[in-house]
Amino acid sequence: MPYLIYDENPYIVIGDNGKLYWVVDAYTVSNEYPYSQRTKITYENGTKEINYIRNSVKVIVDAYNGEIDFYITDKTDPLVMVYNNMYKGLFKEQNEIPEGIAKHFTYSEYLYNIQAEILKMYHDVSADVLYRGNDVWQIASYSNQITTTASTQMNPVYTLVKTVDSEESKLGLVVAYNLAKKESMNAYLVGTVENGVNKLSLYKFPSDSSVVGPIQLDSLIGQDETISKEISSLNVTGTKITKEIIVAPIDNTLLYVIPIYQTSLNEKNSVPVLKKVVVASGNKIAIGSNFSEALENLLSTDYAVSIDVEDTSTIEGVLQLIIKANNNLTESNAANDWTQMGRDIEELQRLVRQLETLKKAEDAKNDIGGTGENTNTVQNINVMQDNNVIVQ
Repeated sequence: MPYLIYDENPYIVIGDNGKLYWVVDAYTVSNEYPYSQRTKITYENGTKEINYIRNSVKVIVDAYNGEIDFYITDKTDPLVMVYNNMYKGLFKEQNEIPEGIAKHFTYSEYLYNIQAEILKMYHDVSADVLYRGNDVWQIASYSNQITTTASTQMNPVYTLVKTVDSEESKLGLVVAYNLAKKESMNAYLVGTVENGVNKLSLYKFPSDSSVVGPIQLDSLIGQDETISKEISSLNVTGTKITKEIIVAPIDNTLLYVIPIYQTSLNEKNSVPVLKKVVVASGNKIAIGSNFSEALENLLSTDYAVSIDVEDTSTIEGVLQLIIKANNNLTESNAANDWTQMGRDIEELQRLVRQLETLKKAEDAKNDIGGTGENTNTVQNINVMQDNNVIVQ
C-alpha cells in the first residue's frame, strides 16, 4: 500500500488467543492541506515535507504465518477514505480489530514527536497571540551528563500516567514544556490510547505558578551536598556517567525520576549499568540505589531533602537567587571546598545569564509598547481526541 507511510518501530503484542501479532502504525500524509504549517519528517533515511498527518490505519501482521490486515481507525480522515474507495475490500473496520490486540495499542512516538514540535508555537491559535509571538514554548532540556552543563532536549518516554482527569493509570508518552528562554515548567503533553482511539492531552499550569523544570532540577541536585557527592563518586577513571529524566503525572502531582548510569570506557561493547536513581516531587528530593529505594527515601523524613523552588520567571526572583548563590559561594570559599566552589560559580553564572535574558525581554516589550501578556491563558486541560492533524 504505497500511499501510506509506515512507522519504523512496530511492536509485538500477545492476543487473547495466545498468538503473537505485530502492530504497525500507518499514516496518511500530505503537503497540500490548506492553511497548515509545514514541517519536515524523517522517513526511509530521508526527509519529507508535510503539513498534514494522521495515524488513521493500523496494520496487524500475524507473527507466525505473515497474514496482514489493514484496519481504518479514523473515518474522519478524507485521505484514507479515498484509498478505501479505490481499493475495495482492502481495509477493514475498526470494530473488526480483535479486542485482545486493540487493548495493547500505544500512542505512536513518531506522531507524538511531530505534534509536540508543532505545539511549541500552535498551542494557542488566537490571532493576536500568534502575531505577537510572545507565547512560544520549547521542549524542556536537561543535562544528560554530570561532567558538563550542556543541555539536551528531553525525549518523550512511555510511562504509566494517572492524570487529574483519569481514574486509572494508563501507558502514555509524556514530554514537558517551558516558555522560550525560561526554565520553569509551564505545561506537559500526554499521549494515550483509549478504546483504541488516540488521545492527546495538553496540561497547562497557571501563568503565575513556578513549577520546577528539568534544568532547574539539575541545578538543585548539584546544590545539595549529600546527593551531589553520591553521584560524583560514580565518576571514576575509565567510566562515563549519563542520566535521563522521566516526568510522570500522578493525579495533580508530578514525579520526576532520574536514572543514573555508569558505562565502562575500557570494555568493548560495554552497556550502561544503573547505579543510582534520583526522585523528586513537590519540594522533596531523594536518592537511592534503585527506584524502590529512592521512592522509600522520598517518603521518609530521615532521607528526603527539602528543596527551594526557584522563581526564574521574573527579574526580582532571579535577583534573589543570585544573592543566595553568592552567599553559597562565599561559604564554600571560606571552607576551601574547591569542588563545591566550582558548582557555586556555575550556578551563579547560570543565573546571571537568565537575568540578562529577562532584561532583554523586558526591554523588547517596552520598545513595542505591549504588555507581553497572553490574556487567553488556559489553566486547565486541552484535549485533542482522535485529532492527529498537525494544524487545521
